[in-house]
Amino acid sequence: MKIKQQNMESIKRVLYQSAPISRAEIAERLELTPPTITNIVLEMIQQGVVQELKGDQKKQTVKGVGRKPINIDLVAESKLALGISLGRDVTHYCITNLRGEAHILEKTDVVSDDYETMLEQMKNLLHTVRSRYPAEWEKLLGIGVSTPGIVDSERGILNNLETERVSWNGRFLADEISRMSGLPAMLENNVQARAAIISLFRPELLDGDTTFALCHVAWGIACPIILRNHSLMGNDFATGEIGKMILDPNGVKVPHCGKPGSLESTSSLRGILELCRQAMAEGTCEELLKICQDPEKLELEDILAAQNRGDRAVCKIMDNAMKFLGIALANMVGVINPHRIFLGGGVFRNYQNFEVAQSSLMNHAFRASDEKLEVSFIDLGEYGGAVGAAAKCIERFFIKG
Repeated sequence: MKIKQQNMESIKRVLYQSAPISRAEIAERLELTPPTITNIVLEMIQQGVVQELKGDQKKQTVKGVGRKPINIDLVAESKLALGISLGRDVTHYCITNLRGEAHILEKTDVVSDDYETMLEQMKNLLHTVRSRYPAEWEKLLGIGVSTPGIVDSERGILNNLETERVSWNGRFLADEISRMSGLPAMLENNVQARAAIISLFRPELLDGDTTFALCHVAWGIACPIILRNHSLMGNDFATGEIGKMILDPNGVKVPHCGKPGSLESTSSLRGILELCRQAMAEGTCEELLKICQDPEKLELEDILAAQNRGDRAVCKIMDNAMKFLGIALANMVGVINPHRIFLGGGVFRNYQNFEVAQSSLMNHAFRASDEKLEVSFIDLGEYGGAVGAAAKCIERFFIKG
């Protein structure tokens, strides 16, 4: 039974990567016997989650003579997933089909840092979704929730090592949501969730690769690794927290940004804001001060605007941030060796920041002379955390099933 489940998971992953595709092509790719593929596909057709495309001959390769093979594909609307992103500034939620196509995209106020209050807010949110979208609710296979921090996705708890949302630490949030909704629920780190969008919903970006990294620069910096279609995880689920990487042990400590010399202190949004506030206090960033006079109200958009105006102090901070980001990623390449790296986050809205980070990475990365290393900017949009949560829900409750 376990082998059958593993084979079914493998077939579903091929469908996400390459459908429409014939049974024969799946058998060849997975090195499984045609009867094994036929029996499992028949079961999925009977479940209504896979369909034959009898009129579709676009991708078929026929060898020899005989009946042309029939391509198969997922029935995207057969199951839906609810994704909820518990961000620091706003809560986003969505319902998607199996291909990540959104039925709804909505947002509401940020949830409370107090655990019990947050649970009441989640209960109200679930009630709202169920009452507004009863037809979609009936087709939900489960609920995915994404949040910043270190998440034990197997147990559905947040193991945050910092000072925010401390009352959530160690609480079985996924189980609580499942109890409130009557549906299976799972919890995932918000950047791990975004990586699942690429794996499941954007296979064209991978060009057949099954290993890649997604570096997301936001309040912190995370870089999950997807290794042969599976998230690379440590025992404590903290894998990918490259923001904690120490690049200069003698570096200046930046308030609220971890240890001195960490990547987070130089290159995270939190670190960049703190460094720009220091420059404002010193009066060295003339253009930034014209845009924003109150350091406490400083936002990323202000910094990017000042950078575009050529503010020397801001340009130096951003240039340094992106160079250190490239060095950190180069260190990761030397250990994990992904051939594709995606960079995401608001700082890259100024394309020059992507170019500096990419150049720094390429200059410092150790790799064979003919080894492929592609770096791309990716914008997963405002609802990336919510759609990613839906993707992880689909992966857990449909693909792995």
